Amino acid sequence: MSDITDEQRNSAEKPTESIESDLEIRIATESDAEELAWLNQELLTFYGLPARNQRSFVSHAIAKGVFQENSGLKILLAIEKDNAIGFLAFSEVFALASCQKSIFIQDLFVARKVRKSGAGRALMETLFKFAIDNEITQIDWTTDAWNSKAIAFYEHIVPSLKTEKILYRLNEERLNQIIKKS
Repeated sequence: MSDITDEQRNSAEKPTESIESDLEIRIATESDAEELAWLNQELLTFYGLPARNQRSFVSHAIAKGVFQENSGLKILLAIEKDNAIGFLAFSEVFALASCQKSIFIQDLFVARKVRKSGAGRALMETLFKFAIDNEITQIDWTTDAWNSKAIAFYEHIVPSLKTEKILYRLNEERLNQIIKKS
């Protein structure tokens, strides 16, 4: 006989955490696309990048791209007083070298006005519970070397810093240049 209830089983598929009465963490759905577009705009501002598209287009692209069956991306959404205030976007992968399920965090972002509210920590803790509930044994992520606040935040979690890794990225322009030379 199992001590796990149906509610606990379902929580592995749809993690929801209520850290404080005003803060809820849950898996985002297509109906959250507009709120995610707003947060995406703020994320671009944080990185000093221009918003290339209007928020309505970004919302549509998120709704049609992220929430497709095989997108590979899941998003935890932090909601406070019916407003999305942060998100954690991640992908589950199978790490061939270690033969284990793994998570890669694409982005963790909390709106500027509510930083230090505990939302970032709540998003990470919900992800940790999701990983344990789904027998995922490793979580990886990166941060920019200039982002001292993110580094300090992650140092409190005490991850193993893998300095021997180097991140490579091909953007669209460089990818097109390589293809044209082929």
